[in-house]
Amino acid sequence: MTDYELIRSKRRSLELRVLEDGRVQVRAPQRAPLRMVQAFVDSRRQWIRSQQQRQASRPRQRWQDGASFPFRGQPLTMDVSAGRSAVAVSGGYLQIRVADPDSEAAVQQTLEGWLRKQARSLFEDSITRQFSWFASQGYSRPALRVKKMRTRWGSLSAKGYINLNMALLQYPPAALDYVVMHELCHLQHMDHGPGFHALMDARMPDWRQHKQLLDQPFFQP
Repeated sequence: MTDYELIRSKRRSLELRVLEDGRVQVRAPQRAPLRMVQAFVDSRRQWIRSQQQRQASRPRQRWQDGASFPFRGQPLTMDVSAGRSAVAVSGGYLQIRVADPDSEAAVQQTLEGWLRKQARSLFEDSITRQFSWFASQGYSRPALRVKKMRTRWGSLSAKGYINLNMALLQYPPAALDYVVMHELCHLQHMDHGPGFHALMDARMPDWRQHKQLLDQPFFQP
């Protein structure tokens, strides 16, 4: 039997998460029977094992001077020094200025704030470049939400949002374009059936190669 932490809340569905340290969390509606929760966990045992193995293989990210951090598929070296909070890319370096350069938490907070701003600009650009065909079919452009997600790269909500994982910034631009195209194709096909894959083939013939870029075990902030 898989051990897990059960968190109940005002939600309608069950959700399973595997945390960085391998622990399993299940989020469930307030009145969901325990037998239903256990059956849900049991049905996902293989997925849980694969996620735990993936988490174990991922290097721990260090937030300090000299540490490496991938940005848009390129490994950059952190150049951390004291100063007013700011981040810039210069050559092969991430120049990070922070009031307390010895605090990994402070470095992480400063860098993640910068990454979120970069994500919004770069993600919007990818959507803009790929949305014209969908606009010609009468679809409304979904509103972007940048998120930190543990188990998926993106999603499209029925309320008109395209949710994209901030960690996509660590991968080559082609990986981001693949995820954006994947979610945009859900405007026409909400499932992953033959129609969806046919549309992916038509709109991005090399999407399978782009998808493989996401197999690298980069750290997700």
